[in-house]
Amino acid sequence: MPWTHDVRIALPPSYEHGDRGYPVLWVTDASLSFPLVVGLMNWLHTVREIAELIVIGLGAPDDSDHSEFSARRTYDFYAMPRWVNAGPGGARMEALAAEPPTEGGGADALLSFLVDELRPHLAAELRFDDDHGLVGFSGGGHFVGYALFSRPTAFSRYLAGSPALSGCEDLLFTLEADYAATHDDLAAKVFLGAGEAELTDPFVAAADIVGSMTRMSQLLRLRDYPSLELTARLYPGQTHGSALSYALSEGLRTLYPRTTPGTA
Repeated sequence: MPWTHDVRIALPPSYEHGDRGYPVLWVTDASLSFPLVVGLMNWLHTVREIAELIVIGLGAPDDSDHSEFSARRTYDFYAMPRWVNAGPGGARMEALAAEPPTEGGGADALLSFLVDELRPHLAAELRFDDDHGLVGFSGGGHFVGYALFSRPTAFSRYLAGSPALSGCEDLLFTLEADYAATHDDLAAKVFLGAGEAELTDPFVAAADIVGSMTRMSQLLRLRDYPSLELTARLYPGQTHGSALSYALSEGLRTLYPRTTPGTA
């Protein structure tokens, strides 16, 4: 990796009182998203709506300035240097983007680091089970989609909030088509969520967030994969900023339901 990443770990309340393993939820953009995810986890578990998880966050250090943060996440989350979607929307995003222009290209390295290096390193110290989930928002949602189609067995649950799925000139749709051409099943639980107001926000509209999420949802539904559990939500009145908390709350309850009352 071209730079270091902060790693944050939150253990569930019962961890120190037993020896069982726990599902693991990996959270991107940790400097922003990790406190929100852990806070929601604590509350939803307290009211017995979700199971206990180990939560691990990965991202830029807290003291990264805005330009560094943007450059790092763009490189980390997109597999190609030209990270925007094809067509006028991508050209508009490039025109609106901060100077100097940022490039993608590091998604494969980040995914390999997370799955092949960081995961086994932490598994030697913590009680993981074999159930791993991945959370990402906006560009991080694109990374969630990249993980789903480039390494579909690395995770079993995927939560993408306001995902920019048509970035890298529709790379994820190419990967999806390649996967569908050689597979008749996709064993995954996938939750996609975005805000209705993202349709008309000028910058977010250029990112094709709602359009690409809709298109991907339709494609996956029409594949009719027997083992795929797909949920897609559009939250009325919510923006690119506010939709995250809605998607996280419903996504966690959908992907990690506490199915047996009184159990962890």
